[in-house]
Amino acid sequence: MASVAGKTAFITGGARGVGAEVARRLHARGANVVVTDLDEEPLAALIDELGDSRVHTELVDVRDLPAMEAAAGRAVERFGGIDIVVANAGIASYGSVLQVDPEAFRTLMDVNVTGVFHTVRATLPAVLVRRGYVLIVSSLAAYAAAPGLAAYNASKAAV
Repeated sequence: MASVAGKTAFITGGARGVGAEVARRLHARGANVVVTDLDEEPLAALIDELGDSRVHTELVDVRDLPAMEAAAGRAVERFGGIDIVVANAGIASYGSVLQVDPEAFRTLMDVNVTGVFHTVRATLPAVLVRRGYVLIVSSLAAYAAAPGLAAYNASKAAV
Protein backbone atom coordinates (compact mmCIF):
# COMPACT_ATOMS: atom_id res chain seq x y z
CA MET A 1 0.00 0.00 0.00
CA ALA A 2 1.26 3.47 -0.87
CA SER A 3 1.78 5.77 2.06
CA VAL A 4 -1.27 7.72 3.19
CA ALA A 5 0.71 9.86 5.64
CA GLY A 6 -0.28 13.47 5.14
CA LYS A 7 -3.14 12.56 2.78
CA THR A 8 -6.74 13.50 3.58
CA ALA A 9 -9.49 10.87 3.56
CA PHE A 10 -13.19 11.78 3.47
CA ILE A 11 -15.31 8.90 4.82
CA THR A 12 -19.11 8.74 4.88
CA GLY A 13 -20.96 6.57 7.36
CA GLY A 14 -17.83 6.70 9.45
CA ALA A 15 -19.12 6.80 13.01
CA ARG A 16 -19.20 3.04 13.46
CA GLY A 17 -18.60 -0.28 11.74
CA VAL A 18 -16.56 -0.43 8.54
CA GLY A 19 -16.36 3.36 8.19
CA ALA A 20 -15.00 3.87 11.71
CA GLU A 21 -12.46 1.09 11.27
CA VAL A 22 -11.27 2.58 7.97
CA ALA A 23 -10.91 5.96 9.73
CA ARG A 24 -8.91 4.36 12.57
CA ARG A 25 -6.57 2.52 10.21
CA LEU A 26 -5.96 5.50 7.92
CA HIS A 27 -5.41 7.75 10.93
CA ALA A 28 -2.94 5.22 12.39
CA ARG A 29 -1.00 5.43 9.13
CA GLY A 30 -0.76 9.22 9.33
CA ALA A 31 -3.73 10.35 7.25
CA ASN A 32 -6.01 13.25 8.08
CA VAL A 33 -9.53 11.89 8.36
CA VAL A 34 -12.82 13.64 7.74
CA VAL A 35 -15.56 11.42 9.12
CA THR A 36 -19.19 12.07 8.28
CA ASP A 37 -22.31 10.50 9.73
CA LEU A 38 -25.84 11.27 10.91
CA ASP A 39 -25.24 10.25 14.50
CA GLU A 40 -23.56 12.86 16.66
CA GLU A 41 -22.75 10.69 19.69
CA PRO A 42 -20.61 8.06 17.91
CA LEU A 43 -18.91 10.82 15.91
CA ALA A 44 -17.96 12.54 19.17
CA ALA A 45 -16.72 9.23 20.59
CA LEU A 46 -14.55 8.65 17.52
CA ILE A 47 -12.99 12.09 17.71
CA ASP A 48 -12.32 11.50 21.42
CA GLU A 49 -10.74 8.14 20.62
CA LEU A 50 -8.49 9.44 17.85
CA GLY A 51 -8.22 12.85 19.47
CA ASP A 52 -5.88 15.05 17.51
CA SER A 53 -5.80 17.78 14.90
CA ARG A 54 -5.81 15.23 12.05
CA VAL A 55 -9.47 14.34 12.74
CA HIS A 56 -12.48 16.34 11.63
CA THR A 57 -16.09 15.22 11.88
CA GLU A 58 -19.15 16.39 10.01
CA LEU A 59 -22.76 15.74 11.02
CA VAL A 60 -24.24 15.47 7.53
CA ASP A 61 -26.82 13.44 5.59
CA VAL A 62 -25.55 11.94 2.33
CA ARG A 63 -29.03 12.47 0.86
CA ASP A 64 -28.48 16.25 0.99
CA LEU A 65 -26.18 17.32 -1.87
CA PRO A 66 -25.71 20.95 -0.75
CA ALA A 67 -24.83 19.74 2.76
CA MET A 68 -22.33 17.25 1.32
CA GLU A 69 -20.79 19.98 -0.84
CA ALA A 70 -20.47 22.20 2.22
CA ALA A 71 -18.85 19.36 4.21
CA ALA A 72 -16.39 18.73 1.38
CA GLY A 73 -15.62 22.45 1.26
CA ARG A 74 -14.89 22.51 4.99
CA ALA A 75 -12.62 19.47 4.58
CA VAL A 76 -10.67 21.29 1.88
CA GLU A 77 -10.47 24.41 4.07
CA ARG A 78 -9.25 22.39 7.04
CA PHE A 79 -6.73 20.12 5.32
CA GLY A 80 -6.01 21.81 1.98
CA GLY A 81 -7.68 19.17 -0.19
CA ILE A 82 -9.09 15.66 -0.38
CA ASP A 83 -7.01 12.72 -1.58
CA ILE A 84 -9.18 9.73 -0.71
CA VAL A 85 -12.95 9.31 -0.62
CA VAL A 86 -14.63 6.30 0.95
CA ALA A 87 -18.34 6.35 0.05
CA ASN A 88 -19.38 3.96 2.79
CA ALA A 89 -22.69 5.27 4.20
CA GLY A 90 -25.45 2.70 3.90
CA ILE A 91 -28.47 1.24 5.59
CA ALA A 92 -30.37 -2.04 5.36
CA SER A 93 -34.06 -2.86 5.24
CA TYR A 94 -35.37 -6.35 5.73
CA GLY A 95 -38.13 -8.06 3.79
CA SER A 96 -39.08 -9.43 0.41
CA VAL A 97 -40.46 -7.23 -2.34
CA LEU A 98 -43.97 -7.85 -1.01
CA GLN A 99 -42.96 -7.14 2.59
CA VAL A 100 -40.77 -4.02 2.29
CA ASP A 101 -42.56 -0.78 3.01
CA PRO A 102 -42.31 1.38 -0.15
CA GLU A 103 -41.19 4.40 1.90
CA ALA A 104 -38.44 2.33 3.57
CA PHE A 105 -37.36 1.20 0.08
CA ARG A 106 -37.17 4.82 -1.10
CA THR A 107 -35.15 5.87 1.95
CA LEU A 108 -32.74 2.97 1.52
CA MET A 109 -32.21 3.78 -2.17
CA ASP A 110 -31.72 7.47 -1.32
CA VAL A 111 -29.01 6.66 1.21
CA ASN A 112 -27.31 3.73 -0.51
CA VAL A 113 -27.43 4.91 -4.12
CA THR A 114 -28.15 8.64 -4.27
CA GLY A 115 -25.91 9.14 -1.23
CA VAL A 116 -22.99 7.61 -3.12
CA PHE A 117 -23.64 9.94 -6.05
CA HIS A 118 -23.80 12.95 -3.71
CA THR A 119 -20.59 11.90 -1.97
CA VAL A 120 -18.68 11.54 -5.21
CA ARG A 121 -20.22 14.65 -6.75
CA ALA A 122 -19.36 16.77 -3.71
CA THR A 123 -15.77 15.57 -3.33
CA LEU A 124 -14.67 14.86 -6.90
CA PRO A 125 -13.47 18.38 -7.76
CA ALA A 126 -11.02 18.26 -4.83
CA VAL A 127 -10.01 14.66 -5.56
CA LEU A 128 -9.25 15.49 -9.19
CA VAL A 129 -6.96 18.35 -8.16
CA ARG A 130 -4.86 15.90 -6.13
CA ARG A 131 -5.28 13.00 -8.56
CA GLY A 132 -6.76 11.05 -5.67
CA TYR A 133 -8.86 7.95 -5.26
CA VAL A 134 -12.56 7.24 -4.77
CA LEU A 135 -13.66 3.97 -3.19
CA ILE A 136 -17.36 3.09 -3.36
CA VAL A 137 -18.39 0.47 -0.83
CA SER A 138 -20.83 -2.12 -2.14
CA SER A 139 -21.47 -5.65 -0.90
CA LEU A 140 -21.41 -9.27 -1.94
CA ALA A 141 -25.20 -8.84 -1.94
CA ALA A 142 -24.73 -7.14 -5.32
CA TYR A 143 -23.65 -10.50 -6.78
CA ALA A 144 -25.35 -13.08 -4.58
CA ALA A 145 -28.66 -11.73 -3.38
CA ALA A 146 -29.55 -12.66 0.19
CA PRO A 147 -33.15 -13.75 0.83
CA GLY A 148 -35.25 -11.16 2.64
CA LEU A 149 -33.02 -8.23 1.66
CA ALA A 150 -34.68 -7.14 -1.58
CA ALA A 151 -34.08 -3.40 -1.18
CA TYR A 152 -30.52 -3.80 0.13
CA ASN A 153 -29.60 -6.26 -2.66
CA ALA A 154 -30.97 -3.89 -5.29
CA SER A 155 -29.15 -0.87 -3.85
CA LYS A 156 -25.79 -2.62 -3.62
CA ALA A 157 -26.15 -3.92 -7.18
CA ALA A 158 -26.91 -0.35 -8.28
CA VAL A 159 -23.76 0.88 -6.57
